[in-house]
Amino acid sequence: MNSHHGLAARPRFTAAELAGEFGVSRRTMQRDLATLSEMGVPLRSTPGPGGGYSLPRGGRRLSPSLTVAEALGLIVSYEALLRYPVHPFSSEGISAVTKLRSALPKDTIGELDRMRRHVALVEPVREYDAPLLGELLSAALDGAHLKVVYDSIRTGLLGRIIFPFGLYASSGYWYCACFDHKRSANVSMRADRFLSAERVGGYERPVHVPLERWPHVVGHDDEERIRLRARVTERGTKSFELASLFGQVSSDRRGGGLVEAEIPRQELDYYASRLMSVGTDVIVESPPELAEAIREKAREVARLYG
Repeated sequence: MNSHHGLAARPRFTAAELAGEFGVSRRTMQRDLATLSEMGVPLRSTPGPGGGYSLPRGGRRLSPSLTVAEALGLIVSYEALLRYPVHPFSSEGISAVTKLRSALPKDTIGELDRMRRHVALVEPVREYDAPLLGELLSAALDGAHLKVVYDSIRTGLLGRIIFPFGLYASSGYWYCACFDHKRSANVSMRADRFLSAERVGGYERPVHVPLERWPHVVGHDDEERIRLRARVTERGTKSFELASLFGQVSSDRRGGGLVEAEIPRQELDYYASRLMSVGTDVIVESPPELAEAIREKAREVARLYG
């Protein structure tokens, strides 16, 4: 639909003008304009002498043609972000979904709604505020250093000079991927724990690390991490609970599997509860404090049932 590109640059036009520009008949151009209108392009027609077509203000940013699956992917992904208590995008989040739907043909919307009832992304629901989320993203976009005050879980209030590479979301929280000049290291810092941020100059820009790899190669600044090792039965290798905690669990030659991961020490109780729900299909070998936490929870359950 080359007509797409001919509309955005002009406030008003006729079918005859566009037909001459694209070298097609007037009837062909009228058919193309009708097709664009069915796709959701907000064309406005005025009959009579001096009439023609126009796009309302804001309507010249024409939406691409999307399949139902593509539209569903965009909507579901965006709605998953909206479940976070804060996000660095427009506060008019629901409006973005509405605009996308309005750009689709009616029959496509019906098919989209039918498919939508059978697809969902589930994320942990957290309650927190991160008033400096936008400033962290803005500094990353501008390549600016920040002088920050950060509330670390382990050490309390910290003053730091950081270079933000960007933001990423994980397990319900937003993290700032950044270079910490005091430690000369790349770290992840929870976005909701920044108390202040002020732009500063005079610091050398660090070597960039691709953001998509960041959660896998960099630890969290405020979390002491310990090594977990657990044996898993054959049935346990297929457990959704284990997969959601550690990713795909690989099977060994005996049909079972082995889980090795680093976990935050402060979340031992959380991991004990999750692993206990797997029952006898997982046996924690280390750390010993995690195994003891699971035993204590088992004793509590036993006491409840006499």
